[in-house]
Amino acid sequence: RHAEASASGRGEAELEAELLLDGCPVSDLCLDFTVPGRPDVELCPGGRGRDVTLSTLGEYAGLVAHATLHGGVHRQFAAFEAGFSEVFPMRHLKVFSPEELELHIRGDQEPWGAEMLRSSIKPDHGYHDSSLPIIWLIQIMGSMDRKERRLFMRFITGSPTLPAGGLRKLSPRLTVVRKEAEAPLQPDDYLPSVMTCANYLKLPDYSCIDVMRERLQTAMREGQLS
Repeated sequence: RHAEASASGRGEAELEAELLLDGCPVSDLCLDFTVPGRPDVELCPGGRGRDVTLSTLGEYAGLVAHATLHGGVHRQFAAFEAGFSEVFPMRHLKVFSPEELELHIRGDQEPWGAEMLRSSIKPDHGYHDSSLPIIWLIQIMGSMDRKERRLFMRFITGSPTLPAGGLRKLSPRLTVVRKEAEAPLQPDDYLPSVMTCANYLKLPDYSCIDVMRERLQTAMREGQLS
């Protein structure tokens, strides 16, 4: 960009006016050469006293990337590799493709059939196996595509993936309980809620499967990490 500016006669101030973050130029962001969120970790000697400008923005981005993806996590990755290799030598993983490793490590490859879902869900506190909301929930879960399943699992457990062995191996087991409505509100007025630490779904006794599907989709998409 600086070479282009020199060739075209455009100044740095003009370029900076075009390069904005949330409407602010680089000079107004008050950035220095420290790791974002860690002002005690300098990216270079004297980094706390060195401001990021348009001319040093590329250097700053490169140093941040190196610190967060390589230098700053090198010891942690080395410790993980050493620990993992005590169980299974990491050099042996080279015989697997990434897709094959995914099949062994992740448990969300198995189709969500009705029988598998029935054996994986524990109805409790107001619900039992033959409760209509449980039957509807199994139908809704069985119709989810891969993207929706990941959203559902992240909403329920905090993680979009399942352990090896799939939903059956989820620990604690996926528990579905009845969420009571408080007058004058009706069950249809509520969204499902969860306790991610216990894989615990609080499901209102909705009036029909369509309302349950809509409320569950809303909770899955808008209730992430809340």
